[in-house]
Amino acid sequence: MGVTSDVPLMNAARESQSRSIRFVRCNLCGADDFAIVFPKGYAQLHRIVRCNQCGHMYSNPQELVDCERVKADTHSRLFDEQIGGQYFRKQQVQLPDNERSLRVLNGLFPQRGKLLEIGSFCGIFLDRIRADGWDVMGLEPDPGPADYARRKYGLRITDELLPNPALPSGYFDVVVMLHVIEHMPDPSKDLQDIHRMLVPGGVLVVETPRFDSLMFKLFGRRERSLSNCNGHIHFFTVPTLRRVLEKNGFEVIRVDLVGRTLTLDRFLYNVGVMLRHEWIRTRLARLSSALHLDRLRIYVNVHDMQRIYSRAKK
Repeated sequence: MGVTSDVPLMNAARESQSRSIRFVRCNLCGADDFAIVFPKGYAQLHRIVRCNQCGHMYSNPQELVDCERVKADTHSRLFDEQIGGQYFRKQQVQLPDNERSLRVLNGLFPQRGKLLEIGSFCGIFLDRIRADGWDVMGLEPDPGPADYARRKYGLRITDELLPNPALPSGYFDVVVMLHVIEHMPDPSKDLQDIHRMLVPGGVLVVETPRFDSLMFKLFGRRERSLSNCNGHIHFFTVPTLRRVLEKNGFEVIRVDLVGRTLTLDRFLYNVGVMLRHEWIRTRLARLSSALHLDRLRIYVNVHDMQRIYSRAKK
């Protein structure tokens, strides 16, 4: 059965108490015709399938969870005690990677304009964008990080989900969505709402893992973006991401195959996850701690992520 529009999407706080499980059709072509790629629990939490009609890979049924959410509380004090955690540090470490997309946007919009970041978390990147002259706003469903961004940086943050009729139509020149679309239960529906919010010719930037990469072909279920996160429910290749964008009113103007900056201890952590061996993972963690590898940063680009820029067609 397909996803019905009256099924509510749960926000981060409610997901911590319960999970929503549903059977879905292919979000790209609508077919209910698939082959199983990985059984449930083999690669990650979900059973992962591939559409026999268009080749899109997705979880079916979907069990909606958030793999990397800081377990924030609506009380700011409780969130402040946690922001030194791994995910917050990762956002800081990866700021130089995100700045590469900002440089592209600055070139496309030398006069700047209005920009919305979907999944703005604590506001680290959004604050950096504002420093370059953009009029910015964030959409962050987790109330803890949203409140932190408002207090720490004075940012305008809406702690809601898409679709969001309250956000104005034809208003934003740019929407940025980094590592969000793979978590969306219904990407097509959300992309339609983003198209509504953009001015004609406005630009959407989407970054997500890539599953036509050499890494996925070599490692299969051990590939880090697959095995390291139960919250991923859509697994795009470059062609399928292009098609879902074009299906929902966008014209692709640029495709970058990108990597990311990470600390050396995070790199070894990813190696441990991919090896799926607890003894090795434990000893890599001890080595990282003993050598303070969290202080060393490296940039790794094995082309396993895609950053696609597209324009909203009239």
